[in-house]
Amino acid sequence: MFCLLWPVQAFAQDQARLDASEQAGFSRLILSFPNRQNLPAYRVQLENGVLAVTFDTPITLPVPELAAVLPDTIAASRLDPDGRGLRFGLRGPVTVSRIEAAEKLFIDLLPPGWQGMAPGLPANVVADLARRVQSASLRDDLRRKAELVRTLNPQAQLRVGRNPTFVRVEFNWNVDTVADFALSEGKARLDFDWPVPIDLFALQADLPVSINDVDNQVDVEKSVVEMTLGEGVAPRYYQTSPRQFVLDFDLDPAEGVAAAIAAEEAARALGLAESPSPDVVVQGEVSLAIPDQPVVPKVSAVGNTIRIAFPFERDTASAVFRRGEALWMIFETDATIAAPEDRAMLDAIASGFAVIPSAETVMVRIDLKEERLATLGSEGRSWVLSLGDALLAPSAPLVLERRRTVDGEFEMAAMLAEAARLHDFVDPDLGEHLQVVTAYPPARGVVRGLDYVDFSLLRSIHGLVLRPRGDGLAVALEDGNAVIRAPGGLRLSPDEGSRVLDRNEPASRRVGFLDLASERQDDPAVMMQRQETLMAAAANAEGPQRDEARRQLAQFYIANRMGPEALGVLAVLEGNGASAAQRSRVALQRAVADILAHRPADALAALGAPGLADQVDMLFWRSMARQMAGDAAGARADAIGAESALSDYPGWVGVRFLLSASLAALDSNDLASAQRFAGAIDLSLLDRTQTTTYQLINGRIAEAQGRSDEALDIYGAVMAAEIPPTRAEAVYRTLDLLNRLGRLDVPKARETLAAESLMWRGDGLETAMQALLVDLNFRSGKYREGFETVRDAARHAASDRTVNALLDRAQAEFRALFLDGAAAGLPDVEALALYYDFRELTPPGSSGDEMIRKLAQRLVKVDLLAQAGDLLEYQVENRLQGAAKAQVAADLAVVRLADRKPEAALRALNQSRLAELPPDLERQRRILEARALIDAGRAELAVDLLQRMDGRDVTLLRVDGLWRAGQMVRAAELLEALYADAPLPLSQPARMNLVRAGVGYALGGDQLGLSRLRAKYADALAQSAEWSLFDFVTGTVTTSSIEFKQVARDIAAMDQLSAFLGAYRERYVESGAVTPDRPSASGSA
Repeated sequence: MFCLLWPVQAFAQDQARLDASEQAGFSRLILSFPNRQNLPAYRVQLENGVLAVTFDTPITLPVPELAAVLPDTIAASRLDPDGRGLRFGLRGPVTVSRIEAAEKLFIDLLPPGWQGMAPGLPANVVADLARRVQSASLRDDLRRKAELVRTLNPQAQLRVGRNPTFVRVEFNWNVDTVADFALSEGKARLDFDWPVPIDLFALQADLPVSINDVDNQVDVEKSVVEMTLGEGVAPRYYQTSPRQFVLDFDLDPAEGVAAAIAAEEAARALGLAESPSPDVVVQGEVSLAIPDQPVVPKVSAVGNTIRIAFPFERDTASAVFRRGEALWMIFETDATIAAPEDRAMLDAIASGFAVIPSAETVMVRIDLKEERLATLGSEGRSWVLSLGDALLAPSAPLVLERRRTVDGEFEMAAMLAEAARLHDFVDPDLGEHLQVVTAYPPARGVVRGLDYVDFSLLRSIHGLVLRPRGDGLAVALEDGNAVIRAPGGLRLSPDEGSRVLDRNEPASRRVGFLDLASERQDDPAVMMQRQETLMAAAANAEGPQRDEARRQLAQFYIANRMGPEALGVLAVLEGNGASAAQRSRVALQRAVADILAHRPADALAALGAPGLADQVDMLFWRSMARQMAGDAAGARADAIGAESALSDYPGWVGVRFLLSASLAALDSNDLASAQRFAGAIDLSLLDRTQTTTYQLINGRIAEAQGRSDEALDIYGAVMAAEIPPTRAEAVYRTLDLLNRLGRLDVPKARETLAAESLMWRGDGLETAMQALLVDLNFRSGKYREGFETVRDAARHAASDRTVNALLDRAQAEFRALFLDGAAAGLPDVEALALYYDFRELTPPGSSGDEMIRKLAQRLVKVDLLAQAGDLLEYQVENRLQGAAKAQVAADLAVVRLADRKPEAALRALNQSRLAELPPDLERQRRILEARALIDAGRAELAVDLLQRMDGRDVTLLRVDGLWRAGQMVRAAELLEALYADAPLPLSQPARMNLVRAGVGYALGGDQLGLSRLRAKYADALAQSAEWSLFDFVTGTVTTSSIEFKQVARDIAAMDQLSAFLGAYRERYVESGAVTPDRPSASGSA
């Protein structure tokens, strides 16, 4: 017996495998599909010596020459081009017998003289089928069981009852259950038919002496409880109902009675109950598992101080605070807290000791008779509360850190280190709602009550106790700390200067104060002389004296507004290693010099150093640095806190501070503070630039108060001064105000802003000007200018919030243009150029895909087929998956066909093949593939591809394929049948196709067909322009004549691609497909 096997890999198509062998007296073919559980739809036909196995869907199977394996039976074999048919040429007559076995098809070729029954399946195949049936049945059972588990949610509750003579273990199910008990080799096994876990903690927490171990295992069918028993233990098992299953384990009677008495005496000593212990079986009821042993506080005295220790078995978070005479303790535990053993010492100072359990939390309330100082400490895992006349171990003060969010809003963090949980607490005496945060040791508390605008922090011995003052306040636990937030940020104090540590100290005693008045020189000659003196001292001194001389030189430069010079000296000083005593002052000098040199980021890095951040002088300089950096809210807060230091600095420093503070207050919408700061400015000290800045501030105040005309006059005066930075802002604010008043001349405003934005580069003013310019450009339909402005803004300030808003606006405009149809009003070339220049604004996802497709349709409309194809090709290769990719690939294919690039069309279709596409899409893609095959010179394959399709467009394609393949008669027959029922008068393409049919019959020598065609359609064409041609080709004609050859050449030269595109458009234009109107004259470069 010979056997040949040919496996092959398949992707979108079914993978097939063929076995061929000679059996005893017959030949056998075995066609199998390893990746399937059954056979695809198929048909077996034997006709004219050809055995055909055809399929509804293509298969992948290389078929070699089977004649070498079955020489007496098979002469030839092949797979149809479309993969839907497998054909065998037979050498003689046979009888075909076939048997299906799951994914295998057995085809037996029996000789004519075969007697008896047809051959059966091999034994191993039959066994395999039986095994599969059994496995399938088991899988069905398990699937049904899983569905029941999801529906019924079976659960088992384990209950353990203890009696002096036996222990009872009960399994109580909430649904009917089947159980199987087995006892073997010292193990008891109980199988339940529900595959769910069983909680055995009640038994595992305190195993009876009869049981050494217990475990629960769950598989797909059942849940198994297995117990390892003590020597000689034989439990009794019985089922009291379909839901209750019981195991009894006998105990030694004497030991059991002794244990029960001991348990009862222990419970009575703890004062838990006067009734019998709940662990004892009473009147046949089974108790639950034994609870954890209660925590019994231990009371002791150290002098006049009473100590109460809570001995927990694990680390326990807590919070302790007082409310009037009541001291509250909140513990994060599920253990029971009992009354203290020795109440006498506690009763001497407290009138009550109450325990209030709540879920996994226990609260203890102690009502004190007299004023006592309370402290809390931790000893191991125990919390120790001390109540006395003195603080034995005061709680560490809880650090409260005020900080800003990325939006500049205030929040406060209580640095608990190990915060545990947040509780909503209602004081039963006062009715107040509090929020309490518990924490692990060591004890940290708020040492004195703190009142803020949004909340109050109550004094606490440990933990955080907060009383909200309004709605919206939120407390979150982050990284072990408690963070307090409010919508719009916290208002931490009505007087933000109250947080400054040294605000009331004189300047001479403040470590952060720089004396700039003493080194100020207004006489240039004196200043030069002083500079030379200081430089000589710095050059000639050694050691610490040199460092001090350099620092004095730097301070001289700062006092005379020479920031860059000061930075140079300080860089040398730091490079040579300043002494530890001078480092902080050098850092402050560097920060001030950075401010004078307009380097706010470097200044802020030094001014935020730990220990210095809340000193009044640091706030003074930091307010200016923050304003330069665009942090208006922070600058305003710092300015308010540092206002008291203003008088300690020279007038020129004060002017800078007040101008900066005014601008920060205006940017923070604090008009009152802005007016206060601006009113304190000494106008005699202003230089020209500062004067225009002061005018801008007044203009903004007037604008904020609704005095628009006055504001415009002030802005006009600033512009007339021609100071570049302030002039630019005045221009912007004038245009912005006129825009909001509806009085703006948009074309002139666009020109002015465009010119001004080119001249001014820096800070947030540029992005604000660009935002206004973008808005005006888009409103005026100047899309290119608008997009270019946004691109330029993003290039220079990609992380700025205003720029992000600009990008959002640009994307919205881009979407309106190319997705919502606004670009329809633009000339085609302008719209396409706009898209290509700013295509990075294409939105992600389906919206972007739809935008690209619409743009491709517009490219096709203006005959830019190559560009449309490239755009769709990028979409197919990079943006799409699944059916969407297959659909757009069809659009790409028709564009490539119209551009006369059939190979590119085939590549697009082949790279996007997908099984089980919607029928309409599958048909559309096949039509395109057939057209591409015809144009690529593979007409026969195209005809095979169209075999099981119908429709007018399919018929015309089949005609083209047959014609290209030289089968003119078959093509003519199809054309003849196509117009048999066509309404009259026939269209010009229809008339030319009938002429073509006549040429086909003539070239094929089918005179009968010619006469039939003439008889059918002579009347329909008799009055048309095509009659002379039709009459010529269907009459008595010699195909070798020059005239006929010319007609045949003309017919062959007809552009069938145009006809195809017309038929394609007629069918698919309504579905939104890309449908070119005409093919290109020749393929695009």
